[in-house]
Amino acid sequence: MTQAGVRWPAWGLAWVLVSVACIHLFGVGDAPIADDRYFATMLSQYTLQDYLVHRYHTWTGRLPIEAVLVVLVHHTWVWRVLNALMVLLLCHAMGRLARVGTGLSQDGAMTLAFALFVSMTPQITFEAAWWLTGSLNYLWPVALGLWSLVPLVDRTPCGWPQRLGCCLSAMLAAYCDQLALVLVPLTLGLFVWRMRQGRWNGWDLAQVLLLCANAAFALSAPGNAVRYLQEQGMRFPNFADQDVWDKLRIGLGLIGRAFADPRNYLATVMEVLALVLLWGSPLARGLRVVLAVVLLIALAQVLLWLPGVPGQPLYALLPARLDGEATWQLSRYLRSAWAAGSVGALVVACAVAFWPRPRQAARMGGVLLLGLASLGMMGFSPTAYLSGMRIAFLCAVAFALVGIRLLVRVPQVHGARAGQVVVVLLLAWASWRVGQTAFY
Repeated sequence: MTQAGVRWPAWGLAWVLVSVACIHLFGVGDAPIADDRYFATMLSQYTLQDYLVHRYHTWTGRLPIEAVLVVLVHHTWVWRVLNALMVLLLCHAMGRLARVGTGLSQDGAMTLAFALFVSMTPQITFEAAWWLTGSLNYLWPVALGLWSLVPLVDRTPCGWPQRLGCCLSAMLAAYCDQLALVLVPLTLGLFVWRMRQGRWNGWDLAQVLLLCANAAFALSAPGNAVRYLQEQGMRFPNFADQDVWDKLRIGLGLIGRAFADPRNYLATVMEVLALVLLWGSPLARGLRVVLAVVLLIALAQVLLWLPGVPGQPLYALLPARLDGEATWQLSRYLRSAWAAGSVGALVVACAVAFWPRPRQAARMGGVLLLGLASLGMMGFSPTAYLSGMRIAFLCAVAFALVGIRLLVRVPQVHGARAGQVVVVLLLAWASWRVGQTAFY
């Protein structure tokens, strides 16, 4: 038995493998979507080398991603196989990172990671994982980036092949701009932590240096500035007129809309787990009541989305953009403030679920805030209202990592039987989501 109360190896991993295979065999199409068409024509106009030089100077520093993309766009079955492997790597890495310090088996952690992965908002998973261009720009770098963190977090000894693989993974992950802004400080922080404990080695230093060097190369590409100006002109003409507070407001608006969306099933799972664990925390009774009420209202949004149920969910009332006309409407700001406040309540409730170990509670809260920051930083990009859902993938991964730890906490607080019930319900829900993704 694992701490989650379920015997995993026989069927948990098999369920993950079958689910990933079904999604990529039946749920992912071959038809080019949006940017796929653009990349499909590039090698007929340029050699691969000339294309990369052109993109580096006119659009982006994501050279390894772009190189793979313009080739795989013509070989979608190869992409499907590799993408399925990247989904498995993501869930494996999430499980490795989340199970540290628990009695949860690796197979169990990977199973829970996949269940939470498919519980993300359908639009997020489509744009970041099931769309060819989106997957290479988001799923693949995030999977590689999380894998690169495993030897820095897990105390299990690693051989040189794994450390070399982690160094290469960190190098490739650095070419996703938004991920690099999170991965670099996180890796540096873990390296300093290992140094203070006297556990660092040459591989740790090499990984940090390679990550920083490749991130610097990607982020300093002259094409980034060109793209910024072009995107501003096309997507957000008055973006230069927004000050820092305006951009922070835009970021908070993205966070509020992402979590107020009743199709954000991962947030629903987290809210339920937080409620289950909230009453065992040492918070004052009044504060627990306030947090519980906010979380229950957030859960009610899911019911209001169902056909035939009276009422209108908050998501439908939120402004699509917190600029322009929304500037003059106080009611829109108040609704947006409530949405953002609900996310704050969820973060607090999840963090206090780990109250017996204050350091762990602080770490879990830090992971959640780091995920929110990765999405909120989009307020400083003129493409905030175009690619916000794709960037929300990184935020969702952070919440899924904490979600695994919350699932481990349930049997610790309420007993093994309660843990079994929660996990079985989650896997039943995740199976429905897999069916929806693969066959409908």
